Amino acid sequence: MEKKDTQKTREEIFAEKADNYEACFSTTCPLREHCLHSLLASYKPKERLYITCVNLCNPQMQREGCPLFRKDEVIRMPVKLSTIYYDMPGRMERAIKNHLINVYSRKRYYEYHNGTRPLTPEVERYVRQTLKNYGWTEEPRFLDYVEDYLW
Repeated sequence: MEKKDTQKTREEIFAEKADNYEACFSTTCPLREHCLHSLLASYKPKERLYITCVNLCNPQMQREGCPLFRKDEVIRMPVKLSTIYYDMPGRMERAIKNHLINVYSRKRYYEYHNGTRPLTPEVERYVRQTLKNYGWTEEPRFLDYVEDYLW
């Protein structure tokens, strides 16, 4: 039996994500050629009467430093936060876990913990800094890494 390559193309990924992603229809934004919001706008279903889009009247939009800018490149993100606790003393583990739940909410924390949501670069930096703040000196070990766009 021949194993098929299940790797999706960029166009297939964009078509799949476009329906639930905010579109940006700016024609003057200097970032539009490399922004996921702008690129996915052309993948929106044409039969839809209403779609969610970026508010171009907001003065922060359509310029360098746009708060919604998402680069159209694949990044490597860690998955499964639970493995960072393996060699940690129980009291430290509980303190760190409670701190992260307070910061990200219980639901979001367990999505990171169980591996259903990868850690964005900002979340990974925050977790690493939290470990240092609580006195953990070892490098955190994540179960796996995934390569995906930063939606």
